[in-house]
Amino acid sequence: MDKPHSLLQMGFTQQEVSIAIEAFGQEAKVEELADAILARRIANNIEQKEETAELLPEVMDKPLSLLKMGFNKEEVSSVIAIFGEEATVEELADSIFARRFSNTTQQKKVKIESEFPDETETEYSISRLRFYDDYDANIRRKKAKHAFGDDRRASSSQNVNQSSRTPWLSRCSGSIANGSLNDECLERTSSLGRNIRVDFAKPPFFIYASLVDISKDSWNTLSSFLFNVQPKYLNSQSFSALTRREGYIHNLPTEGRHVTVPRSPMTIRDALPLTRQFCPSWDTRKWIDGVGLDVAGNEQIRDKLEKAMKDSRGIPSEVKQAQIVQQCKTANLVWIGQGKLGPLQPHQMEMILGYPANHTDLPGIDPQDKVASMRFALQTDTIAYLLSVLKDRYPDGLRVISIYSGIGGAEVALHRLGIPLRCVVSVEESVVNRRVLKMWWRKTQQNGKLRQLDRIQKLDTKEFEALMKEFGGFDLIVGGNYGLYRGTAMTVGTTMGMDTNQFFEYVRIVQMVRRKMQGIA
Repeated sequence: MDKPHSLLQMGFTQQEVSIAIEAFGQEAKVEELADAILARRIANNIEQKEETAELLPEVMDKPLSLLKMGFNKEEVSSVIAIFGEEATVEELADSIFARRFSNTTQQKKVKIESEFPDETETEYSISRLRFYDDYDANIRRKKAKHAFGDDRRASSSQNVNQSSRTPWLSRCSGSIANGSLNDECLERTSSLGRNIRVDFAKPPFFIYASLVDISKDSWNTLSSFLFNVQPKYLNSQSFSALTRREGYIHNLPTEGRHVTVPRSPMTIRDALPLTRQFCPSWDTRKWIDGVGLDVAGNEQIRDKLEKAMKDSRGIPSEVKQAQIVQQCKTANLVWIGQGKLGPLQPHQMEMILGYPANHTDLPGIDPQDKVASMRFALQTDTIAYLLSVLKDRYPDGLRVISIYSGIGGAEVALHRLGIPLRCVVSVEESVVNRRVLKMWWRKTQQNGKLRQLDRIQKLDTKEFEALMKEFGGFDLIVGGNYGLYRGTAMTVGTTMGMDTNQFFEYVRIVQMVRRKMQGIA
């Protein structure tokens, strides 16, 4: 009974599971049965597509196609409301799969049985809610518990309401002119008056980024701790060859934004020109999927797909083509030879994410450690677009506090914009990431001062007062939910889909800086 249960957990219907087991037998592997069900769905969709187009108006073709692929009405309605009728069926299906995957990884303890043979299960653990506040700590803790709930109680809820998911912006229909982007197509946000209170739209500036999909309710809670500033959403595919939906809470101005130049490659073929001669015409991917930047365990997927190409003599059926492309998206495999696939290499990931060549090339570091350090790294072109408004306002340079700096995405973005860094106080637990940032600081011959702390608790009131005295204040506080690299799976919170400890530490620092800077003013 394990196989039927596993297939039902993947979202297949009882009828689909029964038909597959009857056709292939109980001895068939779970991944083979899953492939068979998916192939049957796609084949049915292809056979009925022409008939559907004749019977129904064009506006109904996509919802019906998605329903026939096995998605439920709520999923279809939600994804069409977000991405619009102009999105292709493949894009809509990809989005639903991504949401299912994102929802699954937000559970307290999730074991995912892979559809690929010999791939190990992944377990996600949770850290309990904990944060520090130098002032009014007891009140803040009570508010946090009321807002987020206790992780142990929330763990019984295994599903996230799809209709409450964040209304991400998928595509930009506007054009780039004179180095600027149309804000209307890049951001879904209320008017400036409603989004940022006038008294908060001034220095010191703050920006908080989330690179993982969290619910609308979670965003509302984050905003309540950051002066009720509403989030803004961008898709990094508007700036690079990476597609990843990102959310930001900030009090930065919006007028005068511009993209940084030179720009990073905008498509896979621009970033990896050697793939052009090997990429089949039916693999029309343009962007690398941000969800799948982790390459661990992709060897089995690669071997399976290469075998499929070999068995079909390089000419797979339409159904098999769709399967190959979908699995290549999931694993971020690229064509490296005739019928040969390979994972993204660290230097390729650096280019796509907008970092300088050999940014993570530390002596003695394992390639997998490089990949892990970039899994939740900022795409520098994307955040640079938001930070670009600071260039004219701070011609003499910025004083920055960078909370959970990672491999230095914000610092690299500011440098690419030509904004001098007078000082950077960087908080980062990972030894690898701290070494990467320090090496970049030295290579780029920064004139400012770099202070690195390995734990956020070290940035207490006493240390903060010493830094204020040394540097005279701070202009920008950067932070985000882009994961701490610990060499293992990222720790997330059940109710939030993120590490709430990190967020409240960031809030504490923002409040300290604003209180002190307002006192100086």
